[in-house]
Amino acid sequence: MKEIICPHCKEKEIKKDGLRITERRGKIQRYRCKICNYRFVIDDGFYRMRNNENIITMSIDMYISNLSSRKMRNQLSRHLNTKISHMSILDWVRRYTLKASKFVDRLGYNLGNSFYADETLIDCGGRDDRFWCCID
Repeated sequence: MKEIICPHCKEKEIKKDGLRITERRGKIQRYRCKICNYRFVIDDGFYRMRNNENIITMSIDMYISNLSSRKMRNQLSRHLNTKISHMSILDWVRRYTLKASKFVDRLGYNLGNSFYADETLIDCGGRDDRFWCCID
């Protein structure tokens, strides 16, 4: 379990202070610093996201599996009864693949004897960006 620190004053004296109730993500624990009285929610990587983290990660997984953003939108609306724009899905993919890329770059590469690599071209306003996925 990670130790909770106040983002405002960096103190460790924290107490639980109710719940933040969201429409799609449910209840999220809120905390209050005993020193500066600052009230905050821990950033779990999905801070201030309106949709459930399971839907976001499922969308990224479908994108890596070569489904288009419009097909993903249709799948999510049919099976999970959610209305999500295809542009929101693309925004999630861009945001979280950059975070994952930075995390993996810090880890370094330790490939075994065999691995699977896949390349996807993404049209970004007239220029082609390449997205690489490599699985050991």
